[in-house]
Amino acid sequence: MAGDISVGQAIAVVAVGSVSMLLIVGASFWAMEACHAGQLMRGWRWLRVRALGGVTTLRRPLSYNCAMCQYSLDAHEEVRTLSCNHVFHCRESDRCRDGIDRWLVQESMICIYRKTPFPVLPWKARPPPLSPAPSGSAEPPLTLPPLELEEPLPSSPGLSDPLLLQSSQ
Repeated sequence: MAGDISVGQAIAVVAVGSVSMLLIVGASFWAMEACHAGQLMRGWRWLRVRALGGVTTLRRPLSYNCAMCQYSLDAHEEVRTLSCNHVFHCRESDRCRDGIDRWLVQESMICIYRKTPFPVLPWKARPPPLSPAPSGSAEPPLTLPPLELEEPLPSSPGLSDPLLLQSSQ
């Protein structure tokens, strides 16, 4: 009979199935423990911070200081500009030592200077200026009301500063 399997083959199938099941159960317990300890959430937040962008290298020193450590922003330093226009030392800086990235991971992507939650959004370059509308255009140009902030931002021009190079991420 061609459909019969030997005892050795049956033992091999049971052994492989048992080992596979043990691996799945062990991985499930590890995942539940890691989730309970918050390791998976912290890992996810680190990925989100790394993907934020806004990391630039300065050509020359800037006239304002890091919003976190209050030290100057010198030439050839990497800085992170958040969507709220606050500028911080970034990565392996001798001054902040990745401080803003650690803060964003711990505080769920909220800027250190915001009293109410204001999510940090991925950094994007400013859009190009609009071309003038044709003279025969029937639609008036779209104007938006000015943005009202709860608190004034420190004088850190961030994205509008021509001394910043393009993102390295």
